[in-house]
Amino acid sequence: MACARSPLTRLALSYAATVCLSVAAVVVSESWFWAKLRPGDSVLGFASTVVAYALAVQVVRFVAHRWRVSATGSGAWRRILLIGALYGWLVEGVIVTTVIDDLPFTISWTGLAWHALLTVLVGWWWVPRTLDRPLRGSLWRLGAVGASIGTWAAFWRFEEGAAIAIGEYAAFMAVTTFVYAAGLAGWWALRGRAHPGLPGSMTAIVLLAALAVFNGISHPLSLVGPALVVLVLVAIITTRPPRSESEPMDAAPEPLAGPTPWRALGRLAVIPLVATPVFALITSAPDAIPTGWAFYAVTVPLSTVLFAVAWAGSRRR
Repeated sequence: MACARSPLTRLALSYAATVCLSVAAVVVSESWFWAKLRPGDSVLGFASTVVAYALAVQVVRFVAHRWRVSATGSGAWRRILLIGALYGWLVEGVIVTTVIDDLPFTISWTGLAWHALLTVLVGWWWVPRTLDRPLRGSLWRLGAVGASIGTWAAFWRFEEGAAIAIGEYAAFMAVTTFVYAAGLAGWWALRGRAHPGLPGSMTAIVLLAALAVFNGISHPLSLVGPALVVLVLVAIITTRPPRSESEPMDAAPEPLAGPTPWRALGRLAVIPLVATPVFALITSAPDAIPTGWAFYAVTVPLSTVLFAVAWAGSRRR
């Protein structure tokens, strides 16, 4: 049991869980966003990106545990979306400063519209819950995820003027989906063995704070990112559900559950199997189709509205 382990062992297990979840996060946030291997991409580069993302993931895990974000219960998506916003704005507003690239559009894109909606709400929460469903209901939902990813990937032909070879895209999706599944599997295996505490999370908090200060000194407008992080922290803290008197202090569950049995992870193969033909169909058109514009038109206002609804709805509850 976790209580019988030494503090150092618990810390190592918690960090390992964070790294595994970060692997899954990088696949959705980066690999599926860019939809291809870019010049300079490498295993070492992927690993360094995982380390950077792990700073945000560790803070998100700590906040979610400290202020009782649960994956279950009526309206659970609201609080999951709020920690998704925290993750998205830490990545886009602190680790990098793209949140100020094209204000006010970039407040939502990509911190809310991609990271909060797709990486966290879908990739961390909805897909695992989908894998818990009966086979038929699970497959069509995963197929919808694959179709969305394939549609987005086709946008790069319009954006960059060059099409990705279908075989290359199929191989890319197969490998990245496998890595995503491996990250989720490691996360599910480790998440319950050691909860993230403040001492173990201080390194990530201090590094992110130092980065925010450094960015603010060199470019004061970048402080918009930390301000958004504070905003969503207020939303999470003020919507914390009450704790019953009989509930232990360390009883708050990790917010992102996984499926049982483990063989359900094999269903994730549906994602590349659907994404590839959708991508092939769209890119076979004589002229490039700006499919990404549909993503912008839907996800940017939707994510903003859902953030407000999630905060207001959680307060009422």
